[in-house]
Amino acid sequence: MNESTNMNKLGNYSFILGIALILFLAFMLFFTSVLLLCGIPITGISLWLSLALGLLSMWGMTRSFFPARTVAAFLSTLAGLALVLGISLYVSAHTYDLSWDGQTYHQEAIILLKDGWNPVYEQLEAPTDAELAKLQGRELLTVFELWINHYSKGPWLLDSLLYKVTDQIEVSKIFNFILLFASFFLSAAAMLTAFPAKPKRAVILSLLLACNPVVVTQLITFYIDGQLASLILCICALGYLLYKRYHPWTLAGLCSALILLGEVKFTALVYAVLLGCGLLLLFFLYDSEGRWKSLLAAFTASLLICVALVGYNPYVTNTLTKGHPFYPLAGENAVDIMKTNSPHDFLDKNRFEKFFVSLFATTANVGNDGESQLKWPFSVTPYEITAFISPDVRVAGFGPMFGGAVLLGCLVIFGLLLQKRRAHRPVFLVMAILLFTVLINPESWWARYVPQLWIIPVLIAVMGLESGKAWIQNGSRLLLCALIANAFLVGFGHFIGQSYSHLLLKQQLQAMKQSTQPVLVDFRHFNANRVRLQEEGIPFVETKIDEKQAKGLSSSRTLYIIP
Repeated sequence: MNESTNMNKLGNYSFILGIALILFLAFMLFFTSVLLLCGIPITGISLWLSLALGLLSMWGMTRSFFPARTVAAFLSTLAGLALVLGISLYVSAHTYDLSWDGQTYHQEAIILLKDGWNPVYEQLEAPTDAELAKLQGRELLTVFELWINHYSKGPWLLDSLLYKVTDQIEVSKIFNFILLFASFFLSAAAMLTAFPAKPKRAVILSLLLACNPVVVTQLITFYIDGQLASLILCICALGYLLYKRYHPWTLAGLCSALILLGEVKFTALVYAVLLGCGLLLLFFLYDSEGRWKSLLAAFTASLLICVALVGYNPYVTNTLTKGHPFYPLAGENAVDIMKTNSPHDFLDKNRFEKFFVSLFATTANVGNDGESQLKWPFSVTPYEITAFISPDVRVAGFGPMFGGAVLLGCLVIFGLLLQKRRAHRPVFLVMAILLFTVLINPESWWARYVPQLWIIPVLIAVMGLESGKAWIQNGSRLLLCALIANAFLVGFGHFIGQSYSHLLLKQQLQAMKQSTQPVLVDFRHFNANRVRLQEEGIPFVETKIDEKQAKGLSSSRTLYIIP
């Protein structure tokens, strides 16, 4: 068996695993959404039915790509799937979400859905003054009712379904890992298809693409921007694979990924539409068989399912009740969430100025109480590394060396443009589409809002390595080294910071367990922490607590007193 055949097998295995993971999540989201429309709250039936259909799909793909050894290939793929799910489950179950948004409205929404709330037919009401008075000033579970009622709910539906089955909320973070693995496998399949004689490079590039700084820093949280990044990478990989080998399973995976993306958040729906249109344009321009027509039909059906069925809440309900599908971020009485989140010096800059400054500034997680500061490219300070304990670093959120990598990328792309190769044109178009999805966002300076930007310099390096010019190839190698070093610094800073915070939290929980009396707790907007205490078996009494007399629970505003 020659090396090319082996690489083809490896690429097929990787493809099947990636598609199986995407379809599994798409089935879960579809069945859960349909049942909610039918008035049936979150139920474990959706999970088991999706798992069965996912395995059946995996069997069908194995028969298509390994007809001579279907059983052996299926068992091998099943073992790989079990390993992926096992690792994801273990890490998710043994880590805590210590993020601000994750411990507030994200987990609150998941808890409500798991406990039977149906957002299609029920709206959470804001607390009245009388209710607040009865609670002696303590904040209600529905304090974030505006976001929970009206935001996209795709990740929350998946999380609440697994929480319903396992009764452990932290386990629900597994979907971040699943999408990370799916993006790696599909990227590897695409790289092995493009460069079958270079498997090691394919693996390294796929890891680099999948380990987007936004993905890595949100992996053990309920933030959703990492899922957005992974899904966009899956769509890019599947788009290339569909162009190289137009196959029903590839199209099914691509449409499923687009639907999943459209349910992550409002901007993700815009990205899904733009990416779908971009793929149609690529097929229209470069596919001699005219398959863009069937692709158009599939994408149109996917959009209808995404908006009118799976995304009935919020897209249809927001339009009917508030006059805009993206309420409360758009439409009448829209809420400005960026004023307090933007550095003070960004308030008078346009989107392009903010984007440029954030690329070349010192990494910092500053809001309107601070300002950005430009720095020399490739310079790194310890403060920039420690900033990545946070899952949503604001300024220079792709990492302290990303600005320098962008400059290297510009140099490489200048050399590629001088070559004027026709083979480069489709890749240039892909990068232009990705860049357009970035710049169309008025807040593209914040990395978590445009994580797809990470893909562009990697694609530049891939083209540069194949250019045939020594100086372009060397520039591409330097670019990849800079991106790898940058990703390592981000991951290292996040791991060290999270390890310390986790250790502190575990010590605090252990001290609470040893108390002979119920612990006094004031959750203060972090109401989902009650589930954390309940799962740890810690008895507690909610009450108003003076900050001077209490301790703060690690990485939250929750206060507690051990009697």
